Amino acid sequence: MSASSAWSLGWREDDLAARFPRVIGRSERTNELRRQLAAAAGCDATVLLRGESGTGKEVAAWSIHEASERRRGPMVVVDCSAIASELIESELFGHERGAFTGALGPRAGLFETASGGTIFLDEIGELPLAMQPKLLRVLESRTVRRVGGQKNVAIDVRVVCATHRDLRAEVRAGRFREDLYFRLAVLSVELPALRARREDVPLLIEHFLQQQSASAAAVMARIARERRHELLQHAWPGNVRELRNHVERCAAFGRWVPLDGDVEPELAREEPSGEHRVAAILGVDGSKAYADEKQKWVSLFERAYLEELLRVHDDNVKAAARTAGIDRAYLYRLLHRHALR
Repeated sequence: MSASSAWSLGWREDDLAARFPRVIGRSERTNELRRQLAAAAGCDATVLLRGESGTGKEVAAWSIHEASERRRGPMVVVDCSAIASELIESELFGHERGAFTGALGPRAGLFETASGGTIFLDEIGELPLAMQPKLLRVLESRTVRRVGGQKNVAIDVRVVCATHRDLRAEVRAGRFREDLYFRLAVLSVELPALRARREDVPLLIEHFLQQQSASAAAVMARIARERRHELLQHAWPGNVRELRNHVERCAAFGRWVPLDGDVEPELAREEPSGEHRVAAILGVDGSKAYADEKQKWVSLFERAYLEELLRVHDDNVKAAARTAGIDRAYLYRLLHRHALR
């Protein structure tokens, strides 16, 4: 089934908005996305979600699952870039006792765990080449064979994949199997960049403000009205993720922060004087507990650092961990903590 065929199922836009509450916006690009998600949710075909980093591919995957007949089953999320290449087969397909050092007993893989529901393979473009024919075999046969096992185990699972890479270019470069690409892209859904649906920015800001305290939300609402033109004209290279982070950053500082994330030019225009100047610039609240205020700034630093780290390394977590000098597993925990993965 092609990406352009049979997307319209007779749903009204209001019905689709109610059916897909995670998808925020009223632009035509957003409405078209909901129509595609509705078509995907109405069948069991494998779905490939394509789009730039930060466009909300995991939100789309959850939306498909929650609107499908499988919504009462499990939703298993797998980040293919987060699992070491030597462990990924065991993680996905399971293993039997003694299959390798440390395999002390049998263990079901993630495909078996997801049986009856949906498995979401995020960053499928990072799947090692040696693993690709094994995944293809699972998709074709709907069975898995555990590492060290002798029999195939039947699975009943819906597969949704996502990537920010151009898999067709990866196929041409020899880094991704063509047969696997066509097996994954039965239904191909393109998530629009935020710059292609700028009219959704105010609704997205309103949505993110609901996650802030009442006082912070009031400040940010005023800022959004005053800076409406800048917010609507910004290119948002980091897409919805960048917008969310910007809202949270402004809420943390209690005022407008430049869209490049560099607070220094804005701080330089602040005029408080004397011993209170630094506290006023940083927005430090002396009426709050020390631990709470410290944690606020530690969290703000972590998020800003992680955003920049991912940007510098083009979302390559392995290279980012090496530069940061921290274990990749710990980096993933930080990314998940700040909803950057």
